[in-house]
Amino acid sequence: MYILEAYNCNDKSKHSNFIEDNNFADLVTFRDGVLCSNKIPFFYDKEKNELYGHFGRNNSQLVDIENSNEVLVIFSGAHSYISPQWYKSKNSVPTWNFQTLQVRGAASIVDDNKLLEILAKLTKFHESKFDKQWTMGKLDSDRREKMLKMIVGFKIKITDIKFKEKMSQIRDVVDQKSIIKALNNSNNSSAKKVAKIMTENIELD
Repeated sequence: MYILEAYNCNDKSKHSNFIEDNNFADLVTFRDGVLCSNKIPFFYDKEKNELYGHFGRNNSQLVDIENSNEVLVIFSGAHSYISPQWYKSKNSVPTWNFQTLQVRGAASIVDDNKLLEILAKLTKFHESKFDKQWTMGKLDSDRREKMLKMIVGFKIKITDIKFKEKMSQIRDVVDQKSIIKALNNSNNSSAKKVAKIMTENIELD
């Protein structure tokens, strides 16, 4: 991924927070000259620096993982179109502000015990947002065994993380504040999130 230095984020805590906040990501594999991509809910183990996921046993990416030295996972965050009419500066052009994080690593299939652990951690992470929480323990043994026959778990040992956060950092503060004002006037939730990130970046500078 091409990253202008102004947009390159090397903060590991931001990496982990971004992955957790945007954990429904694209798993990209390559085999026999063909690319394949599927959406996967991931769990990130920060201590081990590993990603965990699962998919249907009939998913062709199972073969890709078993025969590939490297996979790519793409996490997408807030994004918005930026109109040149929002700048105080003249003679500008349209652009797009966005966040994207890419993970590369070696993937491997895990056994059923690890798969159950992955499912439990994923469920706990997402159910933690609710007052009343569902747990894997509420499944009876027959249902659990049937489920395990239908899905496969895998892990990705991360070798590289790149986080690109393009938020008008190369514009002067006057232009940035003007963009923030326009985005906050939008009805689009992603645009408002871009405005929030841009505001936080200005406050840090």
